[in-house]
Amino acid sequence: MSSPEPPTHYEALNLTPALIDDSPDAARLIKKAYHRALLRNHPDKTISSAKPPNAHVYSIDQITAAFTVLSSLRQRTEYDAELRRAHALPGSAGPGSGPRCLFQTGVENVDLDDLPYDESKERWYKSCRCGNETGYLFGEEDLMEVEDEGELMVGCQDCSLWLRVHFAVVEDSVPLDKDKIEPS
Repeated sequence: MSSPEPPTHYEALNLTPALIDDSPDAARLIKKAYHRALLRNHPDKTISSAKPPNAHVYSIDQITAAFTVLSSLRQRTEYDAELRRAHALPGSAGPGSGPRCLFQTGVENVDLDDLPYDESKERWYKSCRCGNETGYLFGEEDLMEVEDEGELMVGCQDCSLWLRVHFAVVEDSVPLDKDKIEPS
């Protein structure tokens, strides 16, 4: 008998990737789910007989790890990619899918300066080879999340392909005040 698969971070917080992606305030949604999960799984706050017999009890460490990963766009993107590779992402089931069924995903590397920018939506985008004209879509807030790393992983909205966007943060230079410069 094989050991049961560990729960995903989405299961620990009772969320789905689509729910987070569709939320206008994902950070608040994740935080509420985190607090609900803590209360639902706290030994002093719940009665074990009130839980269904097949209900999973998550540890505080599992719940905290889930909150940490899902709260960070960069970490969540990497985690989603890992789950997709393992076919365990909720909603990614298909023929031959399962936690142990691995498949390869494509990762394309591009420079931010090479991507078109939609002024009206304030988003960068790139078409994907699956046919979605704006398959890869992200904004400045996504870049700010990972500015220290200098790269952003963006998953296609329609398939399992990924785009690694390389960029550099350029600090605005402070103009010199010519009156304060002493002649040499």
